[in-house]
Amino acid sequence: MSQDGRIVSLTSGEIGVLWSGYLGETLINCVMDSFLQNVKDRDAHRLLDFNASLVKKRIKHYRQVFDQEGMKTPEGFGEQDVFLDAPRMFSDKFYIFYLKEMSRSSILNYSNAMFASHRRDIRMFFLKSLQEYADIFNAAIEALLEKGIVIRTPAIPIPTDVKMVEDRSFLGHIKGSQRAISALEIKELYINLDTNMLGKSLMIAFSQSADSDELRKYMVKGRKTAHKHIHYFINQLMEEDLPAPQLWDPEVTESDVPLFSDKLMFYHAGLAASNGMANYGTALAQTARKDLSLATARLLFESARFSAEGFHIGIKKGWMEQPPLAPDRPRLSE
Repeated sequence: MSQDGRIVSLTSGEIGVLWSGYLGETLINCVMDSFLQNVKDRDAHRLLDFNASLVKKRIKHYRQVFDQEGMKTPEGFGEQDVFLDAPRMFSDKFYIFYLKEMSRSSILNYSNAMFASHRRDIRMFFLKSLQEYADIFNAAIEALLEKGIVIRTPAIPIPTDVKMVEDRSFLGHIKGSQRAISALEIKELYINLDTNMLGKSLMIAFSQSADSDELRKYMVKGRKTAHKHIHYFINQLMEEDLPAPQLWDPEVTESDVPLFSDKLMFYHAGLAASNGMANYGTALAQTARKDLSLATARLLFESARFSAEGFHIGIKKGWMEQPPLAPDRPRLSE
């Protein structure tokens, strides 16, 4: 690619985020195509259709970049991974909640991709993608609020003066009485609760419909792990006298006919776990109270363990596409 009269090749960071971005967009494309088959709610249909059109444009652009750079297009996901004649697995309300959570994680992924890129055309593509997902997120939030099916984070007293932390008691204790929870800590509890509720609902659906016994058992484990994490967050909110959002489990039907291939469901579960770990990492950075920090670290470890188990299954089944690697200098020197 020519930039300012110079030939600028892709960096390792750009190759990595282009590769992972393409896999993610082809997965979302399959999900959007599936959801659009049976959506009835007008707002949900409008949002799904709008997002689907943007996803297809991004996939086309990814392929153009790969062709231009002589980079092999990743296999990703396609028609073979989505079964459009399958009966409904999720409600229309769930579709909007899915769009909210999917766009939120995509905003974070594309912002990280942009920061990992140096070439102007790549940065501008990622910036445009980030802005498009921000539009989807805002539209999904508005739709959920209008339908009264999302709980805002609770109100707390508006600060009227500046206060400094006066002693180490602000950091709390591992056990026993604690200071009042902070606004930032409340925010992280709600974000991680939403993420786990989406993950649990997906694991319920995938455990019902996976063809592989091994994958079905893995999804059941994922459902139980998410349930455990949800239980912690809800209990923590109750202890702080704060309201908890609704669970989305009832929005999954009893259908056991797969919407997607086992490969796609496996990869989607991996994305859910990866996004959960990223959220827990952010929560650790935002949390000062020791009890909350230690609990978040434990949940992060459990998510990482679940993700690692998934890698073993994916390798065994031949579902894991290998990311681009650096040169193996020792092997090349043999």
